[in-house]
Formats: sequence, structure tokens, C-alpha cells
Amino acid sequence: MPVGFIRTIRAGLGRVQMETIDNLRELFRYNDWANRRVAVSLKQAHRTLLDKQTKSAGQTKTAEEHGNKQACIEKAIGIFAHILTTEVEYFERLHGKDSTGMNFWPKLELEDCSELTRMTAEYYEKVLRRFEEEGLDIRVKYRTSAGMQKVNTIREMLYHVLMHSATHRGNIVNLLRSGDCEPPVIDYIIYLRETKYL
Repeated sequence: MPVGFIRTIRAGLGRVQMETIDNLRELFRYNDWANRRVAVSLKQAHRTLLDKQTKSAGQTKTAEEHGNKQACIEKAIGIFAHILTTEVEYFERLHGKDSTGMNFWPKLELEDCSELTRMTAEYYEKVLRRFEEEGLDIRVKYRTSAGMQKVNTIREMLYHVLMHSATHRGNIVNLLRSGDCEPPVIDYIIYLRETKYL
């Protein structure tokens, strides 16, 4: 390959890498926005279910439908609790926490999830304010819930949190749809339209 071509690629990669911290800050703002939308959607679904149960007490077909809807909402809340617990645990791993024996699937109430949503947003905002680009490549040692010692960079751990949360938010959307509930609109492009391109 020509030397000029290699220099151009390296220069381009340097620019991309220098933008990673800003990209992470933006993606964590999106993560918070999406988590808050999920919390609101789950509260609305739960409230609607309770209202309909009260109105249709004693109707067999409706009771079955409510049972299915309730199961979907409860599973969705369980997944949301998993998302938020994982976000908290990875924040703590960034500070060297040993996760041996950690339960990543706790049973939490919606109010607990709402509180964790606020907490995780604050945690990651503080972490990302503290770091510059070169700090993202610091390697962190931690133990998994199975007690295995692992090492990853801060950058890798932060991207894992984002991808993990996005994947499971998609599971929540599917569950709510299958329970005939209104899912939250959490597409990244919608976030940009509502926050960046007003």
C-alpha cells in the first residue's frame, strides 16, 4: 500500500477515536432518555391494566386477557429491573467491585426501577464527565457474577452497557406488544429529532 494512503487512514482513525468520548456521552444521554420512556410506558401499562380489571371484574374472557397482559407487563418489569441492575453493577465494576454471587435478575417494583433510572443516569454522566479520550483505554480488573476474574477497558465496558440495555429494551417493546400494551417509542432517530433537531 502507498505510504500516503496509510497516513490518510491513520489520520482518519485518529479523528474517529478522538470523537469516542463525545459519542459515548451522547449515547448515554440517549440511554437515559430511552430508559425514562420505558419507565413511563410500564407505569401507564400497569395503570391501564388495573383500571380495566376493576371495570371488567367477573368476565371470564376478559380475565384471561388481563392475565396474559399482566404476565407480559410483569416480565417487562423484570427485564427493566435487569437492565438497570446491570447498569449499576457495571458502574461499580468500573470502580473495582467484585460481582461474585451478584443477582442480575432481582424482583423490583416499578418505583424501584424509576429510582434506579435516575441513579444510573447520574452515575454515567459523572463518569463520562471525568474521563477524556485516553482514560477510556484504562484496563479494569473485576470478577463476574460467577467469580471469574476478567479484564476490559473502560471503553469496552461502557459500550457493553449501552448495547446490553438497548437489546433488552427491545425485548420489553416486544413483550408489551404481545400483551396488547402500547410500547414506548425509543428509536435513536426519534431521540435525535426530539432533542437535537427541534
